[in-house]
Amino acid sequence: MYRSTELYTQDVSLVVITNEAGELEGFNVLAGGGLGRTHRKEETFPCLAQEIGYVAKEDIYELIKAIVATQRDYGDRSNRRHARMKYLLHDWGLEKFKAKLEEYFGKSIAPFKPLPEWKYLDFLGWHQQGDGKLFLGISVENGRVKNEDSFQLKTALRKIVELFQLPMLLTANHNIILYEIQPQQQQAIEQILAQHGVRKEKDIDPLVRYSMACPALPTCGLAIVESERALPGILGQIRLLLDKVGLEQEHPVIRMTGCPNGCARPYMAELGFVGSAPDAYQIWLGGSPNQTRLAKTYVDKLHINNLEAELE
Repeated sequence: MYRSTELYTQDVSLVVITNEAGELEGFNVLAGGGLGRTHRKEETFPCLAQEIGYVAKEDIYELIKAIVATQRDYGDRSNRRHARMKYLLHDWGLEKFKAKLEEYFGKSIAPFKPLPEWKYLDFLGWHQQGDGKLFLGISVENGRVKNEDSFQLKTALRKIVELFQLPMLLTANHNIILYEIQPQQQQAIEQILAQHGVRKEKDIDPLVRYSMACPALPTCGLAIVESERALPGILGQIRLLLDKVGLEQEHPVIRMTGCPNGCARPYMAELGFVGSAPDAYQIWLGGSPNQTRLAKTYVDKLHINNLEAELE
């Protein structure tokens, strides 16, 4: 099963279930995800959402109301660090949480329907939309739409939208999708992007394509250290190291944040950098390329100057 967002990191997530004709039948429901934490406060931690069950489409609104009501009535309102739904689920356990949901819902919740293994797709490049039209995924490094030297993404997007009046979607991984594209418009759009230095997806280093950083300094008041401005240089170091040790084809999912609040979801990455002090990061390892597993702390505080030696 394909997806382009991380349902395990959310307070509540819905997975669409259809019949063989592609018609909506209902939803698998997950709850209790969340990544925010605080350094040296071990009572705070990232959590994956847990499987609540399946609900028919007619009942989804009532089940969501039950989830919100349970958090409203039993979530911790006295301690902000313990207020998220993930802590309620952790403290109660899944069975007690589901039992309380069913009280509010008014009936039993059906078992979670079996799903194929998840596979992450970013949908960059050209794709059929399903109705004869096309959509185009454009990589936006760390979500920064900008003009910089020969790279003129901001101008290119403005020209495309003004010429073709196309709608646009922003993805959870900082990319852009233009859709409702007529096939005869494809060549002109490709020319505009090429003229403005916007590379095709096959020309982007996979380390960059699948990486992500939060803005951090100087934008965010919570940032301890650099993130968006630091990640390109760090990816360059990692690329050189991979080439050096004969792992040219490898491209682990790498994410970086300037503080432990997890906005760029580093705790789901195969290699996560979490700002912990000026010029130093906590290193997390072991997430999955399809973002279905939490990483674990590997190094509590690593100065950026020691990065290459530590990774090697």
